[in-house]
Amino acid sequence: MSFLAPLTNCWRLKEKTVLDKLRITIPIIQAPMAGVSAPALAAEVSNAGGLGSIGVGATDAAGARAMIEELRSRTDRPFNVNLFVHAAPVADPVREAAWLEWLGPLFAEFGAEPPKALRTIYKSFAEDIDMLSMLLETKPPVVSFHFGLPPGEAIQALKANGTTLLATATSPDEARQVEKAGIDGIVAQGIEAGGHRGVFDPSLPDDGLGTFALVRLLARDGRLPVIAAGGIMDGAGIAAGASAWCDRSSARNGFCRVSGIKC
Repeated sequence: MSFLAPLTNCWRLKEKTVLDKLRITIPIIQAPMAGVSAPALAAEVSNAGGLGSIGVGATDAAGARAMIEELRSRTDRPFNVNLFVHAAPVADPVREAAWLEWLGPLFAEFGAEPPKALRTIYKSFAEDIDMLSMLLETKPPVVSFHFGLPPGEAIQALKANGTTLLATATSPDEARQVEKAGIDGIVAQGIEAGGHRGVFDPSLPDDGLGTFALVRLLARDGRLPVIAAGGIMDGAGIAAGASAWCDRSSARNGFCRVSGIKC
């Protein structure tokens, strides 16, 4: 879950401005979960006044299009499409062979054959021309980026197309990159985040800042709206987000308990 709360003395004006920009009535964003956050779940959140989200980082342009079409068949409210923008992995045959050798006994235990080589599973949006073309055609209201930022040309094309852009930051340095790139809002993702955090470069030192410590830093030093994400599961987490002066909060696993939604 993500939550929007006060940033400065002019928070009420800023809050209204952000709510108007996202066109939602409740300051809650359902966090996208690739492979889990289905259109049905996102539609329920959007229909309730929040911002529902789908994660398309684990599919291709055709799969993402199908998810967007299904979501639009379930709601006429705004929604968010989340993309992976990770750096392309560099093959290391020696290291990969060592991993496969180490995993061999575990495969054998279950009567399975290990792969002959490792391959890249998820294509980065930074290199996915087809995904960008599909987004420009379908015009989702909100698009968010995880693990990094796409080329400036893609950002400008999406903004010119009327799409509001969000991006995850796990540190003040990443937040500065997000702001410089012209993104509309920052998702401050703390160490409490489940699954994987959207770190831009895992080879660099990581302070592992908690959600609300990170929110305070970004709210103090930056100019963009800040969305708190990580460890927010219920009303108590939302209240903590409000007291930490963010702009919105993003909830993840809490929405998996919504009745009738497979998650």
